[in-house]
Parts: sequence; structure tokens; C-alpha cells
Amino acid sequence: MNYYKRLYKATFYLIISLVFVFGGLLQFIFGVSNTVLAYGIVATMFLFYFIYVILTKKIVLNNIVGFSLLYIGLVFLSALINRTDIISTIVYCIFPLLPLGVFLFSFINFKEGIIVPKKVFRIFFYIALLQLPLLLIQKNFYSFLIRFNNSGQNIIELDFSFGSFFIKSDHSLGIFLLIIIALILFKRNELKSIVKLPKLTILYLSLTLFLTESNISKLFLVILILSFVVIPIYKKYRGTLVFKLSVFTLATIVAIGGYSIREKQFIQDKLGGKFEKQFSIESANKFYEDGTAKRFQIIIVAATQLNTKWIGDGPYSYFDIRAGKFKKTRHFTQLIWTYYDLGLIGLIVVLAYIISLFAYLKIEKGIPFLFALSIFLFYALYTTILADIAIMFSLILIFSPDNIIQNKKENITSTSLNGL
Repeated sequence: MNYYKRLYKATFYLIISLVFVFGGLLQFIFGVSNTVLAYGIVATMFLFYFIYVILTKKIVLNNIVGFSLLYIGLVFLSALINRTDIISTIVYCIFPLLPLGVFLFSFINFKEGIIVPKKVFRIFFYIALLQLPLLLIQKNFYSFLIRFNNSGQNIIELDFSFGSFFIKSDHSLGIFLLIIIALILFKRNELKSIVKLPKLTILYLSLTLFLTESNISKLFLVILILSFVVIPIYKKYRGTLVFKLSVFTLATIVAIGGYSIREKQFIQDKLGGKFEKQFSIESANKFYEDGTAKRFQIIIVAATQLNTKWIGDGPYSYFDIRAGKFKKTRHFTQLIWTYYDLGLIGLIVVLAYIISLFAYLKIEKGIPFLFALSIFLFYALYTTILADIAIMFSLILIFSPDNIIQNKKENITSTSLNGL
């Protein structure tokens, strides 16, 4: 077992290096495929888990495992009904397999206490500090650096802000930085041995995040900072008349301000036209037919104009992975993709899978848990979050229970194979 732990530790550092430090470079310079890299890492994680099962003669049974198996079964069922080719079907299984692989790999670490949580945070903290100089280089030397692009991807200047992450991973970089900032804000006493200058560090990491192209991450950063400032004030003054009047006044100002700027040119530029027009069924349908519909317009069309998809049109019916082309519109999300490929049933299963993953994480129940889950689901409206290995590692490794053995409330069961 000691040899296994040493091998696990070496592999752990290798995977972290590939996902967070050298992955983008390998793609950019050497043309390593994102899919190949992700599947290789996932296969390695499952291999370590299977060896662990053989050594301990125990398997993990919980909601995460159950919903991932249900997810995989649904993928093959939809493929069978829609006659999807086997290659596309297998590749599509990256969505249920990647989070499961990260979970099982992380489970071994915290079950055996191989790498302690503070050390994991220390590694991620230094990786976060590394991003600002890299982003500055990428933003200022795009014209020169793009000459070395061998990834096979068309990388415009807007997409050339991925730091040390995978190419076009602006959202995963944004989530990663948000997590680090949130922990420094709310766990500063526990992390003071690592983060020596918390205020300066938060400023540094906030600047880093604002250099990314993940606009929703910037929005959530503002909300995060405001929450950190407002929550103590709320707890202290929530029962006073002055506080209630202040909240009402602020809400009124925000509502009036938001309504008054809806026709401003910079707002229309972001929306692609007038606010009311963009949210009309007619406009959404037109843009959908043209293949240019935005995410919320796709949802409007799917909800009001199309027949309900129960089992979907099969894996990769929305995006042809072999041709690298969208069959519907060029905008996509985890949830939209799931609905078209696996239908309403698949959407329910995926949401249950996501909730089961969050139920495992060590996040305070109540408002913090619901807030974190809401943010994750919001990102699922912008990117294929379950196939993003950096996001999954950031969440599961940082928020895994410190010690699963002593955690009475943990709903993980290690079942002995001798009893099966």
C-alpha cells in the first residue's frame, strides 16, 4: 500500500500539472487534442481507482456513482433509439465519466490522507498567482505568439486569455480564481499560514480575473465581494428601521437604473438589439432559424416552438464532433446540449447528478450551499461544465471532506467486495 501511495502522489502532481499548468501549452505548441488529453487523464484516474479496489477489496457506492451510471445508461439508450454511431456515443460518455473519475480519484486521496487539504490549497494558490503574468503576456503579445499555434483551433485574440489552463478555458479559469478568492475571504484565519497578505492577494487575484474573458465570473466576483461586505452589516443591523429603509432605497435605485439604461447603446450592443426585441418569441425563432440564436433565445424556442424532446435526438445531435460543426446554432451550454441530445429525461438526470456532486462537497448547508449550486448551474448555461476537467478538479479537490472516515454525515458507503 505504501508503494501505491507514492505512485498515487506522483500521478496526482502530474495530473495537476497537466490540467492547470502545462495543458494549454501542450495543446498550443504540440497540437495535443483536448479530448485525447482529457480521456487520457480520466482513464488514468479510473485505473488508480480499480487498483485501489483490488488492494482494499472495497468499492464506493453513493448517489454520485448511482446517477453517473444512470447517466451513462441513458446515453446508450438514446444512442440506440436514434441509431447514433458507437464512436460518438463512447466519446459522449466523457460528461458522466469525467466528474465520476475526479470524484473517485479524490476519494482515494482524502480516504487515505495522502495529500492533506491545506497542501492542495497551497498548490492551487500558487497556480492562481501564476495566471496574472501569463495573461499579461498573452494579451500584449498575441500577434507574435499566435504564429506558434499548432492546436488546429482558430484562436482569435478574444480567446487568447487562458493563462496556463486549456485553450479557450476562460470560464474554468474564472471559476478557479473565484474559488481561491472566496476561500481567502471567508477562511482567512485557517489559511493565514499560506496567504500572508490577504487583502493585497485578493486585489491581485481580482485583477487577474478581470483580465480573463469570462464576464459571468467578473459578475460573480462583484457579488462575492459585496456579500463579504454586506453580510456582517446585515447580521448587525438587520432588525433596525434604518437598515430596512436603506435596503428598500438601494433596491429601488437599482431597479430604476436598470430600467433606464436598457435602451443605452452599450446594452444593445451586448444584447444584439433592443431588450424587448431580443426576448420576443418571433426574434428568437428568427435567430434560431439563422443559426445565430443566443443561449436564452435557444431556450425560448425549445420551450415554446419545438415539440418536447423526451429522450433527445441522440449523443452529439446538437454538435457533430466528427465534423466539428454545430447542427443547430453555434451557441451551446451543458443544459441546452443535454436537452437536445438526451431530452427532458436526460436533463433531469444531469441536474440530479450535479446536485449529488454538490451534496458531497464540504460546503456549509443552507444559503452558502444554495448560492454555490446556483452559480454552478448558471455556468452550466454557458459552457459544458461536466466535461471541463479544471472545473471538476477545482471543486472536488478543494471542497472534499477533510477526513471522510470521521465525517459522520458523509453519505459515502465503502462496500466490501467480500460481502457481494
